[in-house]
Amino acid sequence: MKTISVTVDDDTHRRLRIMAAEQGASVSDLVREQMLRVVNGKSQENTEETEPERRRRRLQEFQDKLQRSGVRFSAADRLTREEMYQRGAPR
Repeated sequence: MKTISVTVDDDTHRRLRIMAAEQGASVSDLVREQMLRVVNGKSQENTEETEPERRRRRLQEFQDKLQRSGVRFSAADRLTREEMYQRGAPR
């Protein structure tokens, strides 16, 4: 994999950092994905989901599936440290 440098103005860089943080990605991830779209002939208007968007969607689908199946998680259900290290304790 090659590394390239791109120069942008401060405002653009700030907006890219914000956009990346909102998507759970890095600025490099956003730029890489956009460059791949250009190289592969896909326009910016194309609504194909990015890798971070795909991960977020799959996580949400998994959480929805768990909720529909009745599985619930609660911090109150956690074992205390003492309970966790008791030998033979029910889990």
